[in-house]
Amino acid sequence: MSTLLPTSVSSALTPGTYIYGLLHTPTSITTISSDDCIRHLDATTLSLLPDGLIQNAHRSVTCLEPISASAETYATAGRDGLVKFWDRRTGKSGMGIESPNNTPLSALACSPDGRAVVAGTELEKDGPGDAPVFVWDTRNPNVPVLLLPDSHTDTITTLSFHPSHPHILLSGSTDSLVNVFDTRKPDEEEALYQVINHSSAIHHAGFLNETDIYALGTDETLSFYQLQSEDDSVVEPAPKALGDVREGMGLEYVVKVMEVGGEACVVGGSHSSQYLDLIPLRRPTGDLPLNWAYDVGERVRLPGGHGEEIVRDVYSDAPSRTTYTGGEDGSVRAWKLADADEMDVSEGDGLQSKKAKKEKNRDKEERRKHKEKKKERFKPY
Repeated sequence: MSTLLPTSVSSALTPGTYIYGLLHTPTSITTISSDDCIRHLDATTLSLLPDGLIQNAHRSVTCLEPISASAETYATAGRDGLVKFWDRRTGKSGMGIESPNNTPLSALACSPDGRAVVAGTELEKDGPGDAPVFVWDTRNPNVPVLLLPDSHTDTITTLSFHPSHPHILLSGSTDSLVNVFDTRKPDEEEALYQVINHSSAIHHAGFLNETDIYALGTDETLSFYQLQSEDDSVVEPAPKALGDVREGMGLEYVVKVMEVGGEACVVGGSHSSQYLDLIPLRRPTGDLPLNWAYDVGERVRLPGGHGEEIVRDVYSDAPSRTTYTGGEDGSVRAWKLADADEMDVSEGDGLQSKKAKKEKNRDKEERRKHKEKKKERFKPY
């Protein structure tokens, strides 16, 4: 187990104010919070930047997503039914989108190519009911180019795009369904590509790679599914269900599944013991598709976490080897390794201790030598 220690903490907000989400750029952190403010913080000191406070960004802000890869431009959404686009460098809002009938918005995603923005709705009353998903073309956002009104019957909690196919959209809802759509199609009936029933309300869901999908329930159940093949003759593997992962991972709640240095990990914490853990997910190997497994032995711990309060969002920046957390205590915290040589989180290595990496490299070297010996012995001609 490796340990991260706090290096800086932002000024606490008014008691009872939560940090909902955060974005990272090379020089700043952008946050949204329950006081409906956007804040731009210095990435090193976490102090508020000059002109870094945007008040009344929404009436009940809910979502924060990057538009550009650098996150210098980003989008927000709220229960006021608005999607707003912002430039961090100016602190001003540019283009805005209004959802049909000012429907409250609870989920947001921007396509990797920046051409589409998608928002999901919050059902104000207990379901079932209408919980549409709206797809807009950012070049002409006056009306949705695709309306998906019937595929979910409760609040949309998560939206994400396929990592390499920006027309493939994934949605998750508290109705327990994860749906996959082809947004090139003209209507919902043709666009709906795959339906996954996780059997519990969806907290987060997304793509782990080109073919594998994860779903995390509000009851902390974690399962893995395969994206349906366009070839009907392909037999899909059975889903891999890990069940409630809290006991096995030593957690009391799960924040999210995210990528760290090219490797997926589960992020979760403990109220009573006051820590946050990043636990790597190991990829399937050999002939066992979807055989994802968590590796608690390689966990990275953030002791103290946000005290007894829940951590709402986490981001790990591989180049600076810094992890940022935002919580219900109203603060943002920056964390670094207690021993800079203890962990390698460079791009492509994921969460991996130096020891584990050395062992892995040693194993590779042994296999290489073994192959060379076999080549030396095998001389049929």
